[in-house]
Parts: sequence; structure tokens; C-alpha cells
Amino acid sequence: MIGFLQFIAIFVSVLIDAVMLLMLVRMIVSLFSPGEGGRLGAFLVCTTEPFIVPVRFVLAKLNLLQDSPIDWSFTIAYFVLMMVDTMLPVI
Repeated sequence: MIGFLQFIAIFVSVLIDAVMLLMLVRMIVSLFSPGEGGRLGAFLVCTTEPFIVPVRFVLAKLNLLQDSPIDWSFTIAYFVLMMVDTMLPVI
């Protein structure tokens, strides 16, 4: 029998995996169609941007990586989600 906390951990892990997949799809779509990318691009931006904006805000506050041509906030947000997903079974 699965406990309530285990159920919550599995549920959150599945949600994080879904967001990470959407982030990867967003990255691929942005390579082939710059800008919004139509309805799919708009959906991907709406679903992944809430996870990227806090990292972007912290990087701007600390004045880090502002002159880089790479969007480091996307990469850092992805790795933070990956770390949280990895640590969930431990909790």
C-alpha cells in the first residue's frame, strides 16, 4: 500500500518530468521557428515560463550572465528542476 506522502512525491515527480519535457520541446521548437512559434510555441511559453522567470529575476538581481548570448536562466531552471526531481524520492 502506497502512503500519502509517497503518492504526493510521485505526483510531483511526474509533474516535474512533464515540465522538463515541455522545456525540451520548447527549446527544439525555438530552434526551428524563432519567436512564438504559433499555438504550440505560445502553449510552451505559457507552461514553462513560470519556472524560468524566477531564475531570470535572480540572475538579473545579482547581475550575473547578463552579457551572455545564451539564455542561462533556461538552463539553470532545467537543472534545478532535475535536482528537485532527483531528491524527491529521498524525502
